[in-house]
Amino acid sequence: MRNLIISTPLDDDDTLATNPARAEKLGDLYLGIKQHIFVEKQKQAVWKKVIAIAAILLAIATSAAYFLRSKDVLNNKPAIASFDDVKPGKNAATLTLSNGKQIILSDQGIGELANEPGISISKNANGVLVYKIEASGEATEKNNTLTTTQGETYQVILPDNSKVWLNAASSLTYAASLGSRYQTRTVKLSGEAYFEVAHDKTRPFIVKTTQQEVKVLGTHFNVNSYGDNGQTITSLAEGSVQVQPALHSLFAKILKPGQKSVLGKSAINIAAANLETDLAWKNGLFTFDEATVPEVMQQISRWYNIDVRYNTAIPNERISGGISRQSDLKMVLKMLELIKINYKIENNEKGRKTLVIL
Repeated sequence: MRNLIISTPLDDDDTLATNPARAEKLGDLYLGIKQHIFVEKQKQAVWKKVIAIAAILLAIATSAAYFLRSKDVLNNKPAIASFDDVKPGKNAATLTLSNGKQIILSDQGIGELANEPGISISKNANGVLVYKIEASGEATEKNNTLTTTQGETYQVILPDNSKVWLNAASSLTYAASLGSRYQTRTVKLSGEAYFEVAHDKTRPFIVKTTQQEVKVLGTHFNVNSYGDNGQTITSLAEGSVQVQPALHSLFAKILKPGQKSVLGKSAINIAAANLETDLAWKNGLFTFDEATVPEVMQQISRWYNIDVRYNTAIPNERISGGISRQSDLKMVLKMLELIKINYKIENNEKGRKTLVIL
């Protein structure tokens, strides 16, 4: 239904990408749909309080932004951001080589970036970091680390052709050759990453976090190990994985596609995964399904590089909806307005912006 709405012109002279009136109409239409769904849910379960928001659709946000930029160019005037119009994150990261040298990847052009013994490290035309083992020479087993700060995300292709998407405020540590001379391919993760592991039945791929190890032969899965969550969540899209908690009193669990493991301080539970929400960040979206306000704020603060403060009791409303991660913060925060939550943006002493929930 969403794709149909986006692709269908509302007026004869309507264009797909440059009409702000279209964005408003689509927003009203989507709100009507979500309100109808909300009413039906209330009929089925009166006790369950769900606030279904009309978060602006991907096409709406990008259409409005494109229109404003185009207008500024035509008028030959620079765009001026309002006080609370915080820009989204970007494709950026820092690569730390085994000798300690740091490379700011967003500052680098396409082509070779560095050489480790037996390893070529480059940046391709899509801005992806690529490792290749050279035909001659013995590849080094010394570690490299790829790090993103708040407001950054990046992708790397490891020497075994496994692909990794690194979310904001995360780091991935791995041998530059990814253990080519050993029986396992081991990486260490802090934060969140999505893995598409190249199949190799002779060499398991292991993802280590502070709380667990995930062991696979070749599959697609997401690991969320942010420390502020108090738990580690592993969501499986394809294949199978073995999740081994670091706490020895807990047994390993095997996940099937569409399942997730939730590892807390003293227990590991298996549940059905909502892959649309769990993998939304990797697909360039915020997608929420009855998420709490703190859960939403965690994602927003990491991506927009802002702090969050509550000047009142934490609202107990739950939020559902979706929006592009390329939207400005002002667009994203309309979800709070729709559920009657007041907020303001402040500059703190260090020049950072703080989202204050009133």
